[in-house]
Amino acid sequence: MEDYAAVAAMYDAFVPMAVTQGLPPIEEPVRHAWISRLLKTGENMLARHHGKVVGHASVIPSPERGDAEYLIFVDRDFRNRGVGTQLTVCTIERARSMGLESIWLTVEALNFRAIKLYRRMGFVFCDVGERERTMMLRL
Repeated sequence: MEDYAAVAAMYDAFVPMAVTQGLPPIEEPVRHAWISRLLKTGENMLARHHGKVVGHASVIPSPERGDAEYLIFVDRDFRNRGVGTQLTVCTIERARSMGLESIWLTVEALNFRAIKLYRRMGFVFCDVGERERTMMLRL
């Protein structure tokens, strides 16, 4: 949890908040509890620029199912620079080393940039939703 303050600083300044499934949470106490849970229960990857956290990815394993939920957030000023790609590559490698069978995520149906990244990494759609889509990657 030594990275808590740096991760919290990124999410406290994150724009826009609560756009994707209400994440990151708008209310500070709720947001900080969410960050704490992620850092405690997930396998977390951080991207830093001059010591500042500019990206965070996490897999939250479900050992009984052999899979994990994947989430990623990148600071707006660092998008389209390969940060999300590197975080995703590292997270996939970590999930494989954990012995997981698959990872899955939900993405807004109109977030074409994120969908393009996920498809490039091998994720496929699992459902057809109007607002959100679920994607999965078999490891």
